[in-house]
Amino acid sequence: MKVIIGKTAGFCPGVRNAVEKAKESLKKEDKIYCLGEIVHNKHVIQTLEKSGMITVENIDEIPNNSKVIFRSHGEPKIRYDIANEKKLEIIDLTCGNVKSVHFKVEREKESSFIIIIGKKNHPEIIGTKGYAGDNSYVIETEDDILDAYIEYEKTNLGRVYVVSQTTFSSMKFDELVKEIETNFIEADIIVDKTICNATETKQKDTREIAKKADVVVVIGGRNSANTKELIKIAKEECKNVYGIENVKELENENFSKISEVAITAGASTPSEVIEEVKSFFENK
Repeated sequence: MKVIIGKTAGFCPGVRNAVEKAKESLKKEDKIYCLGEIVHNKHVIQTLEKSGMITVENIDEIPNNSKVIFRSHGEPKIRYDIANEKKLEIIDLTCGNVKSVHFKVEREKESSFIIIIGKKNHPEIIGTKGYAGDNSYVIETEDDILDAYIEYEKTNLGRVYVVSQTTFSSMKFDELVKEIETNFIEADIIVDKTICNATETKQKDTREIAKKADVVVVIGGRNSANTKELIKIAKEECKNVYGIENVKELENENFSKISEVAITAGASTPSEVIEEVKSFFENK
């Protein structure tokens, strides 16, 4: 059986930086809190928690004067204020690309109505919305555009500034921008495609390897937005696609008639998990 591994499978630079710095910090401390999942991958989280990381969902759960990790997805500005009030020491692991989006929307919020294209409940979008202010709206599908326009009309702003979740579908972003331009006819629309290069490259790579294979395996967390997008893209090019978190999910499947399998992985998937899946197929 031929096994193809996607060139971009696994950690993106932002996730790699966050995980490595978290490990370094945990070598110096017995206990560090993390606000939300540091990355959307159970294997990574469990490994760090064994070293002393404590994952919490609410900043109120963190005792005063503690250390807290702000994860790669970023946090709304108000959480920095709350952390300072609680005298927390922040280990800020926000991805550089996400920080750049925060800076841009905060700069634009006085002069522009800001449209953020992305998954409404994704932590990155919640963080970015916190910097964009009241004159902003999140668009996930075409159905959201009319509501966004209604909110835009309530302002006296003639300028619309469009950004994206850094891990959003590149193709879907382009489609939504066309619809926005059709509906916001009178507005001065500035489009800033803030999808990171690693995301775009990973999506293109997935499409290419999926065209060649009998089976595609996409490894990543169940709640990982970028992994879900890779699965969607793979299914557009291949009939047999498996979205898994680990190799155990493949053990009861029959691959005896498969001659070529392609493997890729979301941005939060560590290399050792990819290697396990690779070995599974090489030993078939």
